[in-house]
Amino acid sequence: MKKVFNNSELAHKFAEQTQYEGRNSNGSFFFDTFTIYSYGRHFPIAKIVTNKRGVEALLFTFRTYSNTTSKQISITKSATRQYKRIYCYNPEMSHSDNFKAWLNLAEIQAEKLQKAKKPEIYINELGYLSNQVTEYAEFYDIEIPDILKMVLSIKDKKENLEYMAKKAEIIKANQAKKRKEDKREFKEQITKWFNCETQRVYAKYKFDFLRVNNDRVETTQAVQIPIEIAKRLHNKIKTNNLKVGEQILNYKVDQVDNVIKIGCHAFTRKYLLHFGSKLA
Repeated sequence: MKKVFNNSELAHKFAEQTQYEGRNSNGSFFFDTFTIYSYGRHFPIAKIVTNKRGVEALLFTFRTYSNTTSKQISITKSATRQYKRIYCYNPEMSHSDNFKAWLNLAEIQAEKLQKAKKPEIYINELGYLSNQVTEYAEFYDIEIPDILKMVLSIKDKKENLEYMAKKAEIIKANQAKKRKEDKREFKEQITKWFNCETQRVYAKYKFDFLRVNNDRVETTQAVQIPIEIAKRLHNKIKTNNLKVGEQILNYKVDQVDNVIKIGCHAFTRKYLLHFGSKLA
């Protein structure tokens, strides 16, 4: 199967999706399955995606870079006209990161608006960004963050000043919402983990936890420790003999006080003492 093409042929092969990969002669323009790149995987131009309703579209970057990349972007646009095109900052980034990119661009326009003699230029640009964000969010059936909604809705200098005044309040509210969601997610995951329904906990929490599973102690990061080693570790903590720099299996002890850090794990000393007492 032919894998090396000129730029135009390459873009059309990507659009046809009749093969999994292809590149131009110097490798500066290539595709891998559903994504086409310029000069490396750090710059995805477009990605073929399907939403949960089964609708297919082409997620397309609105970034520009070098003259060569700009030409490759133009070629890709011409070759993929059969697809519904939805713009975003980076087709391979998370929704959260794409929204952050839009927020940054919108705030730049809002700042220019505040100083502008012809504010309609920047109001129109905010409207253009708003259309991009709305189309993206509707395709994926996701909510636009409140702070982004607010800056995109700015219509004059007065509203921009109101946004700037409320921004800190909105950020604080969003952070509180995120903490609440993270707490709920952790609670759900840790319950399943303690019931041995899952191998590890992915939700973020500042400390790790342990369970006994058959003849081993397991951590929430899926590390297994023979019970005899766990008992010896408990005894060292109890007698204040655990030292920084010691090795526990392949993990180094990095901190020993009220919090004990072993490799990538962190436990409270109180928790390890309580857990270890049940192993005796």
